Amino acid sequence: MWEIKIPKTESTVREATLIKWYKEEGEEVAKGEVIAEVETFKAIVEITSPGEGIFYKKFVEEGQVIPVNTTIAVLAEKNEKISLESIKTLSQVKEKTETFSAVEDSEIKKIKAAPAARKLAQEKGIDLSFIKGSGPAGAITKKDVENYLQKKRMDFSIKEARKLTGVRKITAQRLSFSYQNIPQFTLHRKVDITQIAKIRSDINAQCDLHLSLVDFVLRALVYTLEKFPEFNAIFEDDTHKLVEEINIGIAIATNKGLVVPVIKDLRKRKIFEIAQIRRLITEQALQEKLQPKDFEGGTFTITNLGLQEIEYFTPLINPPQVAILGVGKAESFLPLSFSIDHRVIDGLQGAKFLQFLSQMLASPYRLLFF
Repeated sequence: MWEIKIPKTESTVREATLIKWYKEEGEEVAKGEVIAEVETFKAIVEITSPGEGIFYKKFVEEGQVIPVNTTIAVLAEKNEKISLESIKTLSQVKEKTETFSAVEDSEIKKIKAAPAARKLAQEKGIDLSFIKGSGPAGAITKKDVENYLQKKRMDFSIKEARKLTGVRKITAQRLSFSYQNIPQFTLHRKVDITQIAKIRSDINAQCDLHLSLVDFVLRALVYTLEKFPEFNAIFEDDTHKLVEEINIGIAIATNKGLVVPVIKDLRKRKIFEIAQIRRLITEQALQEKLQPKDFEGGTFTITNLGLQEIEYFTPLINPPQVAILGVGKAESFLPLSFSIDHRVIDGLQGAKFLQFLSQMLASPYRLLFF
């Protein structure tokens, strides 16, 4: 005979709701076969058969709430004669509901534990009865609770450990610094690119050097950064430093991680030259042929997740720069995500920047010839 009980999956789970029975009384059950489905406040859990036999008796119905460790059914081996007298069923549990809380509280108080340990356990939702104390007379210390929490976090097997090196290590350090030290916020806007799509189609049908959407965005950024120079800047030594040159970094995903080579001196470059340089540095990045000088001098960054079907996201600023533009999946509209360093630039200026950039992209003929 096997008693089927509501499992106690975690220390904070005290009851569950029976969602569904998969077997009826008298039906055969295979070992490992799903018998029932219950729901706790954290997850839906399947209860499987511990052996092969007959679904002998169920004690609860679907929709009922049952305390953990309560027997909800009994399985029997074929031709087995069993007695149900000793089984703790839900009806027996219900008889004690009036005193259940009082008994539970008194049992908790019987556990020897330091006040700091009780406080931490309460904050983390931990049942002290699951912890073995190491203090005087077996009392639970705060360190015991901390060790228990650490063990819970590591209750799995490590398949592979990958130590960060090279590009990935540098990227992790810079992005960690950005996230922890720069109070940044992100503005989102979509831009009508119907005109750009038409122009690109006409030009690319006639020219060997194709223009990408990013080339138009880069050229539009030059005009926008000239109008809003506070975004073409760096922040260091508690000083907002506006830079004369416009050098835009392009985030490129490679097999070794994310790299951000820089296209320099964009003020003096026309869109076809920009396209040529962008294509060259992209190829060099993917072939791992970039030199240290290719990453230096950036004053602004653009990152593109459009090819991955992403529309809006939250790009992290590349320090010491003060802003970064994210480009999403383009259709008739182009989604833009603009993250800004709030220490030196406010939201209104960011909104004006995006508004002007959107106007430049919506009327792109100037980007081609000027």
